[in-house]
Amino acid sequence: MKILRPIISIILSLILFMVLTGTLKHPHDAHYNPSSDAIYGLGNAPDSVRVEIKTLLNAFQSGYTSRDLKNVKPFTESMFALKNVLILGTMPNEIFIGHTGAEKLVHNDWAFWGDCTFAVENAHISSHGNVAWISMIGAVRFDISRHLYLPLRISGVAVKELSEWKFQQMNFQFDLNLQGLLITIALLLIWFVVSMLWLIVTLIQTVKTRKS
Repeated sequence: MKILRPIISIILSLILFMVLTGTLKHPHDAHYNPSSDAIYGLGNAPDSVRVEIKTLLNAFQSGYTSRDLKNVKPFTESMFALKNVLILGTMPNEIFIGHTGAEKLVHNDWAFWGDCTFAVENAHISSHGNVAWISMIGAVRFDISRHLYLPLRISGVAVKELSEWKFQQMNFQFDLNLQGLLITIALLLIWFVVSMLWLIVTLIQTVKTRKS
């Protein structure tokens, strides 16, 4: 029995390593190439609208590439609509409303997050009148560690104001497969319960031995 616990611990450690490796793997690596197929499809926007939206997306990419903090306010004004701006970040508490919220998001991303790349050429762009729906993949290489490189999924709504397309809503999320991680957590919880029962049984046996 003594040899069983370290063997199980090693097996669980290997499973955890494999799951974490799989979780951090980019699920759509092949679709970052502009010549590859669009993972979400190209959408139904007319060519003229697609060109205009791609101009908006390329400008967004340019800002996130330069990350010049002096340009946060003018960048935000050029990217986001006058009213009803809502941006959801990757974390549950990242809810940004209005231009003030948008400026806060952009400033934090440029100052503390990392280098972002967006697959603009393969973006899904659909439209109806002066409203467009956008979805695309991307990735962020974190400043805290250049080895930490996670895939992103970005979606948004753009509206046409004064002949210019601007974002009204955006949603950023990590494009991670958490299924294996949930299974691993379940296994770890089971192992924790088994270990506690094992400890209780051992304590009871120790007490009985001392009494005898």
